[in-house]
Amino acid sequence: MFTIGVLARRAQCSVPAVRFYEAQGLMPPAERREGGHRVYGRPDLARLLLIRRLRDLDVPLDRIKAFLKLDEGGKPCAETLAFFQEQRDAIRQRIEALRDLDLSLSLHMANCQSGCLPAAKACDLYGALST
Repeated sequence: MFTIGVLARRAQCSVPAVRFYEAQGLMPPAERREGGHRVYGRPDLARLLLIRRLRDLDVPLDRIKAFLKLDEGGKPCAETLAFFQEQRDAIRQRIEALRDLDLSLSLHMANCQSGCLPAAKACDLYGALST
């Protein structure tokens, strides 16, 4: 059994984050000791590590909750597959947006290196990145 502090350290998150995930229904309510202190087991650590991994991938909380429910109810494979497809599509959209940003930054840097640095004029940073 882990205290909330040990659980948080092992999952590399904060104690308030554990409480928040519990309040949001992502973590099951913790068992309590006599003094009211929360205690957690290995399944709780595994669940918290999964939540952290999904958050690191920028999966929104509502989607994490939906994902966790897939496992709880033994949902059909088709439903699980649809969830994963949606997540993959979102990741691919984000990758495309990052590629576009990378191209914009590269072009802006090339313009600065070839034109504005020697002439000492101000670069239009906001204009370059907003298009």
